[in-house]
Amino acid sequence: MSLRGRKFFDVLQHHPSSLLNASRFRLPCPPYHTAEYWERIYKDTDAEDVLEWGGFDLHNGLLQFRYETLLHYGSGVDRLLEIQQQQNDQDRGVMTSTFAECMGLSQYSTPEDAIARYTEHQQMNHNRNESILILGCGNSKVGEQILMNSFVGPILQIDISSKIIQLMSQRYEKYMSGTSVKRMELIVDDARKLTAICPDSVGGGVVDKGLIDVLHCSMGMIPSTTDTTMEKDEDDNNPIQQIVDSVHRVLQPSRPFIFFSRSEPEYMLRRTLGADHLNINNGIQKKWKDIQVHKMVDLDVLLYRFVKAEPTPAYDNKTKKRRRT
Repeated sequence: MSLRGRKFFDVLQHHPSSLLNASRFRLPCPPYHTAEYWERIYKDTDAEDVLEWGGFDLHNGLLQFRYETLLHYGSGVDRLLEIQQQQNDQDRGVMTSTFAECMGLSQYSTPEDAIARYTEHQQMNHNRNESILILGCGNSKVGEQILMNSFVGPILQIDISSKIIQLMSQRYEKYMSGTSVKRMELIVDDARKLTAICPDSVGGGVVDKGLIDVLHCSMGMIPSTTDTTMEKDEDDNNPIQQIVDSVHRVLQPSRPFIFFSRSEPEYMLRRTLGADHLNINNGIQKKWKDIQVHKMVDLDVLLYRFVKAEPTPAYDNKTKKRRRT
């Protein structure tokens, strides 16, 4: 589906007519949120089969890319929609970036150099790392391509399907047990919970190349921003917001979460940030210090980039000092 086709989908799903104006209305979509669905999908899959959401991967569109900025929220901006409108009224020049720049990570000259750096991190025995967590990895090759292109890692790939993790473990045995330096892990886990990942442990960043997007398509209408009661209820049962909250929990401060979608910010920011998406003081500012949305010029897809905020100092009445929370 193209950006234009998705816009039609989102507009239809949020049409104000009485026929469609129901919070539970959904266009026909598979139950993407269930493990059972993905087990059926991967039932007859082989270890070497590859399906890339969006038809792109690191080598085909992500290692270096052209983009236009649609939205950029940072400190000092009062409302997301205001900055969005300001930037919609401006000329957006096409710029060039790289996966390394987007993730804020170093790309070394050779995989051997990256392995040497990884070994240094291990020997230093501190919390600093350049691990990259990939959500809903499926049978994508992006994780392997990151290592092939001399990023330090490790690469932590999770999926809710035990079948696909078994197949990926067969495919990548050389990274799992066929090497003295293990820089890839394949984990059965639910992205809504991330129970296998420790808090504040991911020091590189988190990547999602389709999970949030397919869940968005299957969830139906987003409640109106004027209906705060309904929206709060939706937030509590929103698997996408649960994913975003889990990602925030496992990321180290100042590290990015990037994901891709064909839905525009007016829909996706409400879906990912919930009722707080316009509430800067009580909502996103305390969690995400920088939010960007870029149109990938050559891929017909949008890149969303959230950067985790630093811990907020809190005032301790007993010591009369500021402490970190």
